[in-house]
Amino acid sequence: MDILVQQWHKKSVQLWATLVALILIIFLLRDFMSQILLVVIFSFVSHVGIQKIRKYTKVSQPIGTIIFYIVLLAFAGFVFSFTASMIYDQLKGIPSLIKHAIDSDTFSNHYVQTILTEINRNSQAVKGSQYIAMSGLNQLGRIGIAAEHVIIALFLSMVFNLTYNHLREFGHAILKSKYDIMFGNVYYLLRKYVVILGTVIETQLVICIINTGLMVIGLWIIGVPKLLLMAIIVFVLGLVPVAGVLISLIPLSIVAFSANGIISIAEVLCLVILIHFFESYFLHPRLMAGATDLPVFVTFITLIIGAKMLGTWGLIVGIPTVAFFIDLLGIQLKQHHPRNPKEVIESEIE
Repeated sequence: MDILVQQWHKKSVQLWATLVALILIIFLLRDFMSQILLVVIFSFVSHVGIQKIRKYTKVSQPIGTIIFYIVLLAFAGFVFSFTASMIYDQLKGIPSLIKHAIDSDTFSNHYVQTILTEINRNSQAVKGSQYIAMSGLNQLGRIGIAAEHVIIALFLSMVFNLTYNHLREFGHAILKSKYDIMFGNVYYLLRKYVVILGTVIETQLVICIINTGLMVIGLWIIGVPKLLLMAIIVFVLGLVPVAGVLISLIPLSIVAFSANGIISIAEVLCLVILIHFFESYFLHPRLMAGATDLPVFVTFITLIIGAKMLGTWGLIVGIPTVAFFIDLLGIQLKQHHPRNPKEVIESEIE
């Protein structure tokens, strides 16, 4: 018993016990993890932006927060109105283009008419179309839920930044309570993970900018119009690691088809596949490895396993999680002296 007590009083044992407790809490809250991660990411990104505003304008934290979110909402409103109107213009012309393509080709016209005749005769096809329609409605429902999560996360990130000074005082009071060791370990672990996650997010933004530039150059060479709209779509979707480039294929194909026909779709497909492979097998692993000091091979394996286990979220949190545990185990990939939890907390409070 005395041996257990002695072991418990070791700082390393208390730190790992705290980590196990946090993992258990995360497991119990797994149904809310998407919402929690969105709040953390939005809060981090907005806080960095607000600190930049405060640096150059010398305003207070609340005023800086208000300025940041006014600019963000204004930009989002401009992008939405601009892209929505242009996408509508593209979509409304597609039926006439398809009709023209069918009418101009006797073989295609005959082929389409044959398909339509078979669909009318086959009740299973009708049932299949009903299934497709229901699947489409389910997907729309998921998009609605995702949009709700994003709005809530944006709101909570705004509240976080508006009350940041008060939250900071609240946190310092907790760290000085009689349970200071436990809360100190929690703070140390969460802070370490958020810092690593922030580095990965910043790196993903760099990857997104590079992808957007390459995509715009490729679309310009192909002859796809409305490059500004395409750049906005590719950039926004590119915020989703690796998969974002593939998702952008849908709107890009619509615009390419309306402009230059079926040949442009094939050209856009080749361009998207080329950039996807460049991001997946060169840009993403190398930049992420550079940001976290992980070997490129380890980064590759982490991305593959993360995507398989957690989908898109695995691509985002996989690398920070591996880097976090490597750092926690005391494996020094950088030449610096690690600080223990007490030193970190004392420097933050001071």
